[in-house]
Amino acid sequence: MAATAYHRPDWYTDEDDSAWEKIKAAFQRDWKQTKHDFGGDQPDLNQHVGDTISQAAGSQPIPPGNVPTRSDAADEYDAADEPAYRYGYAASRYYADRPEWNDEFETVLQQDWQDQDEWQRRRQAVRRGFMYGRTQSGRRS
Repeated sequence: MAATAYHRPDWYTDEDDSAWEKIKAAFQRDWKQTKHDFGGDQPDLNQHVGDTISQAAGSQPIPPGNVPTRSDAADEYDAADEPAYRYGYAASRYYADRPEWNDEFETVLQQDWQDQDEWQRRRQAVRRGFMYGRTQSGRRS
């Protein structure tokens, strides 16, 4: 199947592509969940309509691959994550000129984080702290 070519009008920006990538990833997860729900050979991603909408809007991170979406119970504050929340919040203030959270920006933050194994466990909490900081400053990521 040939790739569909499209024209980029003058008003179309890289930000539009970035926004679409968030939406596309959220809808792909939603479609996988739908196939699971109807008995397909897909993992249960714990993906609900609200998750898809929040992920598409950029207000909830999109878990990688087949990692399940965190449940509401997991959204509670975890004191063990406080250094990660704090780091993410501080990063939102320091990097106030960053337009959004993306893989490149995450790599910058990861490089400043001392323990790379710990980063893998705490990266979502870092992102939550960052997103919270952005909502407090009136910016969205």
